[in-house]
Amino acid sequence: MTELEAKRALNALGVSRETKVKLERYVGLLEQWRQRMNLIGPREMDHIWARHVLDCAQLIPVVGLDSQVLDIGSGAGFPGLVLACAAADGEGHVTMVESVGKKCAFLSAVISDLGLSASVSNNRVEALEVKPADFVTARALAPLPRLIEYASAWIGKGATALFFKGEHWREELTQAQECWNLAYEAIPSRANETGVILKIMEATRV
Repeated sequence: MTELEAKRALNALGVSRETKVKLERYVGLLEQWRQRMNLIGPREMDHIWARHVLDCAQLIPVVGLDSQVLDIGSGAGFPGLVLACAAADGEGHVTMVESVGKKCAFLSAVISDLGLSASVSNNRVEALEVKPADFVTARALAPLPRLIEYASAWIGKGATALFFKGEHWREELTQAQECWNLAYEAIPSRANETGVILKIMEATRV
């Protein structure tokens, strides 16, 4: 998929024009900051819309515009900042959790620049206080068993987990099910033909 095709594909997800403008600005800021610090690989900017923005934007119709979202291991803001760009159209809020201070500085700068309904916690997820959330998200953070361990306290309080997984998602799911009884749905990815978004509604220990 080309970058132009990826931008057009956002229409099929119902992404508003205002959100697209914010996403464009976010990508511009990412390029500026990437030259000063290691946010993403140098070649990733060539595929930023197809490989990253569109991939994350798949969650927008799932999460909606009015949800409380906890994004763990936010890194360069995928999917946290993408969801926050959309949340500005509604009443939603995205809390991004990141343990690396320099990455938190970038996330905070984008939030301030775009006026997003979002906040940043410079912390490890294990140290967080469990506050109400509608969704817990993570992308390229850890194997599924560990992700469920991180998110289990929120899932236990009614949150739905949304985890991006690649071609080996079935193996990770099998490993997770050795420790957890799961109610889940595997949503095929629109941006990665071998990947899925694992939607986990319940997780109880075996």
